[in-house]
Amino acid sequence: MADEYPRDEFDQIAESAGPVGVHRAPRPWWILVVTPIVVFIVAGLLAFLIAQFLWNSGESGSESSSTPSATASVEASPSASASASASASASATPEPTETAEPEPVIEYDAAVAVLNGTGIGGLAAGQQSTLEDAGFTAVSAANLTGTKPDVNTVVYADDAMADTAQAVADALGFDAVVQGEPTTDADVEVQIVSDPR
Repeated sequence: MADEYPRDEFDQIAESAGPVGVHRAPRPWWILVVTPIVVFIVAGLLAFLIAQFLWNSGESGSESSSTPSATASVEASPSASASASASASASATPEPTETAEPEPVIEYDAAVAVLNGTGIGGLAAGQQSTLEDAGFTAVSAANLTGTKPDVNTVVYADDAMADTAQAVADALGFDAVVQGEPTTDADVEVQIVSDPR
């Protein structure tokens, strides 16, 4: 009937060669195990290399930020760098040079007297500890007697103490810094007439 076809050359090939088409031999067990292991190792190595690249590219920014501090310490000796730059610019084209302001000279071991003229107990001692925390080592506290200023004031006598007096005023948050005659033997005197807190 309709299901019966005469034999042809294709029937002979199928009988002699076995299965034809997508029939494959099974894979060995070690390929099934090794393939995921190799993929994980390659992925881990790639992630490590990317992390190293990003980590090292981040250090170049921090190296450039640490360079100015080294430059700042070099600029602290103006005599060496100023003579080198002056001779280099003199040989090329003359340009106006900027004069750098001198660094403030703060004497942290200068005698500082904190005088309380407010009548509030312990106020001078509190300001004394603030100055000690700021690095000043010879700070004393006492009461202010005699003439009192209108505002909290830092007084210094010697011109050499101007930077130190300004540093004391900055540490305490005072605005008034005056060259005058302290009422004590201290190099810098803090006269408190109102609660600075």
